[in-house]
Parts: sequence; structure tokens; C-alpha cells
Amino acid sequence: MSLLEGVKVIDFSKWLPGQYCGMILGDYGADITKIEDLSGDATRRFFPEKQEGMSFWHLMVNRNKKGVALDIKKPGGREILLKLLSDADVFLEGFRPGYLARYGLDYETLHAINPRLVYCSITGFGQNCHKPAHDMNVVGLAGMTSLDDVGSACTGEVQVSAVGSGVNAVAAISMALFARERTGKGQHLDVNLYATAMSMQVTAAASVWGCKETGDKPFGRVAHYYNIYKTKDGRFMTVGTIEPKFWQRFCDLIGCPDLEKRQYDFAHKEEITARVSAKMLEKTQAEWLEIIGKAEFCVTPVCTLDEALASELTAQEEMIFEADSDLGKIKYVGAPVKFSDEEVNLRFRAPKLGEHTEEILHSLGYSNEKINELRTEGSI
Repeated sequence: MSLLEGVKVIDFSKWLPGQYCGMILGDYGADITKIEDLSGDATRRFFPEKQEGMSFWHLMVNRNKKGVALDIKKPGGREILLKLLSDADVFLEGFRPGYLARYGLDYETLHAINPRLVYCSITGFGQNCHKPAHDMNVVGLAGMTSLDDVGSACTGEVQVSAVGSGVNAVAAISMALFARERTGKGQHLDVNLYATAMSMQVTAAASVWGCKETGDKPFGRVAHYYNIYKTKDGRFMTVGTIEPKFWQRFCDLIGCPDLEKRQYDFAHKEEITARVSAKMLEKTQAEWLEIIGKAEFCVTPVCTLDEALASELTAQEEMIFEADSDLGKIKYVGAPVKFSDEEVNLRFRAPKLGEHTEEILHSLGYSNEKINELRTEGSI
């Protein structure tokens, strides 16, 4: 029996935070029904597509979900969703605050119908703000794009606040389901990208507040012993030698033994950083890796994503797997947490738009005649 087998989740999210949350829940065995409007999620058509309407993005994050397409603006479509929610364990939605209330799908209404329902809302800024936002906006507002100590804006490929919110939603849903075992009642969960991003700033905030109190200059994230250095071939190495023993080994490696006792010489950090930078530029990344060999002291290469996907570490953690499907072979990044008594398996690929609508409606007691009627009126 899978960890979450029997947990019924209605996933009405349209973007990465909810899609990622549903993916994780589905990976660990939850019964996920993905609801889309009749035009489908925009992410279905994100470049590149394996097949029209079946982007590689969609195939990755909507695996292990069954798909239903309906129009909640139509009474018939709304009735279907309400029937699905009447005995669901979790409702996952990613609309702006107030939108679903127009159609009687707000928490208060659904709680009255199904008191055990855990209702998880993922928004940009919480239930009191109606502004739209994506990860790029949020990390900028949360002070996360000024990471180089001189205020230059930067960003990366990982949508930090979006994926982080998906992880927070998984944790919150799990805790709410656990609490329900004691109380018998579900509750509303308010997960938002901005709060997620700010919560990730715990150590940075501690530094800022502490320095204001002591009068020191904020340390920032980088120092001569904790930085990224360029190599002769234009590649990079990460140096994370926080522990003195690691810093000392690194100084010996680059031929600067006189720097061993100057790890915390912040008064001359620019000079020390310049010396380390010059030394690192003397050899290529491959040459540094050969010199390091199997030594362990937190000096590692900056990998491309292709290199990371093909690395020994990734293989060791069994993070990549490939599965056959009617669309051909599909590669997946696997679930991140391993349980000693459970296996995580791909049960089925992401759904085509509305692929399981009839199957789900039959399970709800709809006849073929009623299904045809719903299709004719545009509810499904």
C-alpha cells in the first residue's frame, strides 16, 4: 500500500506551484483528479511539446493524475466539481482570492458540504491581496534577486518561490490531514509565493537585523572562503570552505598557505578574494578536479544542467527514470524523498485534455445520455 493511497485530491491548479504539489502527492500514491477548463492549462502548450497540447512541462508535473475538463461557469460543470469535492480529502486550487466564491466553490461553502475537506489555496500574496504574480515578480519583491553583495539583480532557472510554495503546500496538506485524524475536521490552508520567498530569507534577515543592532556591516552570502571562482577555461568552481579545516586544505591546494590563518580577515577580504581568483584562473576546471581527486573539502565544479542530469550523484540517488507510454519514451525527474518501507512508482503519464472525463463521470453515476447532454451544453 502506497503512503497516500486512498487520499482523494482534486487538483484545480493551473500553474507550477499547484502542479508541483499535486505531482509530489501523486508520486506518493494519492488519487489525483486534475481539473482543467475546456481550453486546458496554458502550460500544456509551453515549448517544447512532445505532441500538440502535451508539453514536456505538462508530462513532467502532471504525471500520476487523471484529467477532467469542464466549465465551472456552466451549472452542469459546477455540479460535477461539487460532486467530486463532496467526498474528497483535499482541494488544491491556485486562483486569485475570491474567484471561486463566485461559483460557490469557496472554503466556507465547501466546508459546509464536506467538513473533512482540506482546502489548499496557493496564491501570489495571500488571501488579502488580489494582485497577479509569477516567481520573477515575487523573488524581486522579497529581496531574493540581489545576491551578489553589490546589489546587481540576478535570477536562475529554478522558480524558487513557485516550487517552494508547492513544497510548503505538500507539508501543509500533510499536517492538516494528520490534524484531521484527531479533530475529524478539515481546514483552509493559505499558501502564497511571497510568504514562501520571505520565509527562505531567515538567515539573511537575521544578519540584517543583527548588524543593525551591533553596527556591523552585513556579511552577505559570499566571502573569500565561500564563493564561486572562474577557471582558466571559463568554467567555474564553487568554494564552500566554511569550516577552518576545509579552508586550510583549500589554501594548500591553490598554493597559498599564508592565507590559512586569514580566513576571517574581513578587513582585507577584497585582497584575499583577488588572490584566490588569480590562482583559480591558472588552471582549467578539469585540471582542478584532477588535483582535488577524491579529497573532501567542499570545493566542487559548477555543472551545467546536462552535466548534473548525467552525473554519478544523480544516478546514485536514482533521480532520473524513463518510462514507456503511448507517446513514446518519457524521461522524468523522480520524487526527492525515499521511504524505507515504500516504493514510489509512475502509475500513468500526464493526461490528455479531458482524457478521463467520461470515466470519472461514470464513477459519479452519470449515464451516457447525461454525459452527451453535458457535452452538448458545453459543460464538459
